[in-house]
Amino acid sequence: MIRAFAWLCLLVTSVLWPLAGETVMSRVSTPDGERSYLYEPATTKSQSPLLVFLHGDTRASKEKLLDYARQWEPAVNAVGWQLVLPWTEGKFGFHSDEGIRTIEAVVADYCNRFPVDRRRIYLVGHGDGAPGVFTALSRIPDLWAGAVAIGGDANLAIESNRLFAGNAAGIPLLWLYEEDRAGVLRLAMNRLKEAQFPAQFEAAKELRAEQAIRWLSSHQSVALPTTVDYETGTLSFRSKRWVKIRDLDFSLRNDVLASTRVDPGNGAFLRLGGFGYDPEGTGPGVPVKWLPEAYKGPLQLEDIIVSIGGAMVQDAAHYAELMEAQKESRDVGIILMRGAKRMRIETRIVIPQRDEMETARILAEYLPDTKEILVVSRGVRQAELQIPANWAPVRVNWNGIELATAPRSGCLLLVVPSSGATAKPATGAEGQGMGNRTRDAAASAVTDATGGRVKDAAGAAVAVPCENRVSVDGARGRIPG
Repeated sequence: MIRAFAWLCLLVTSVLWPLAGETVMSRVSTPDGERSYLYEPATTKSQSPLLVFLHGDTRASKEKLLDYARQWEPAVNAVGWQLVLPWTEGKFGFHSDEGIRTIEAVVADYCNRFPVDRRRIYLVGHGDGAPGVFTALSRIPDLWAGAVAIGGDANLAIESNRLFAGNAAGIPLLWLYEEDRAGVLRLAMNRLKEAQFPAQFEAAKELRAEQAIRWLSSHQSVALPTTVDYETGTLSFRSKRWVKIRDLDFSLRNDVLASTRVDPGNGAFLRLGGFGYDPEGTGPGVPVKWLPEAYKGPLQLEDIIVSIGGAMVQDAAHYAELMEAQKESRDVGIILMRGAKRMRIETRIVIPQRDEMETARILAEYLPDTKEILVVSRGVRQAELQIPANWAPVRVNWNGIELATAPRSGCLLLVVPSSGATAKPATGAEGQGMGNRTRDAAASAVTDATGGRVKDAAGAAVAVPCENRVSVDGARGRIPG
């Protein structure tokens, strides 16, 4: 449960002022249907930064969305930025894939209509919108120059099983959390830290919109990053920079390229209709502190769960350990205390089915000193490279195998066919002078190829021109389409 964060006031000068211009509710088509967003038309023809705000109430009305705009618009206008607010209309959460597709479509639609500095697009999420910040940095990282999550709980994004730290590398992220909820949020923070998700954590009691804008304004994205790292389990989301996964094949292993997924744990829960407890409760047992609205399950507030399947529950931390230790869904009996009355309830431990259990990952790096592009991947049957003019001519090395030399800018397709030409390994002088993590991974891939750790990763790979040659000399090195 994510409770409302009244504690984190979005204070701006004269918050009740009307908007400076006429706000517009626009519609945009997405794969999930038409979605709405609120904006005020740009007042300048020159490019300026864009702030995308994710509201914190999943059931927010149009009037509530307008209220969020009033809170942020004076500070945004003061620095000459533009403001866009996607609207869930109560249909989805921003941390869901549908929410991410909505954000992506809204940004694309707005940028096609108004002059936006593509290197300075920022994301802010408040309350229930905060988990959407984490997911957006993982799913569509090429959009953002920086982000701020205000309140909320990143566990909603982590438990989706689709949060990848490697994708968000290099994007500044500030998570402002409620100080007295640090214990509740510690698990999420620890999981993010263990995965090296690039987040800065800061306790706060209030935030002025000007403060968030000031923090964000010191960051901008790189026009053409020399390193791209992207992991996904679906082609519905893929990097739009100069390297792009075009086809997946999870049988193409590469053990030297580990997953960057933020581990969500097993997600085990008791099928009791949903309940909340204090993660820092000292016991004995686990008191029920929250139940959903219109709850119809067997629990009551202040019931204390003291035993699960014959195992005594010492406190909240022990309860979490017991659930994390579960290996499979199963029927179980629990004992709870309701006042002085001892009760037994038959229920079930459920381990949810996770999405995207298998993923593909591609790590590509351009080395200007040796004029090489090193690509390391797993689960990738086809990858598309967009080679800028100032990189050519450039040699292309995929999983330790030199595939081709691109003499000019354009599009190159890397393919592992069912059978194909044998590529030449990079040896001798060709293998020297290449540093950084991509070189190390590529070298390991070659070493491990005969040992079976890299299965068909590049040994039968070929590099061919794409059907449509395009350039990436434009902003951010994105691949059109």
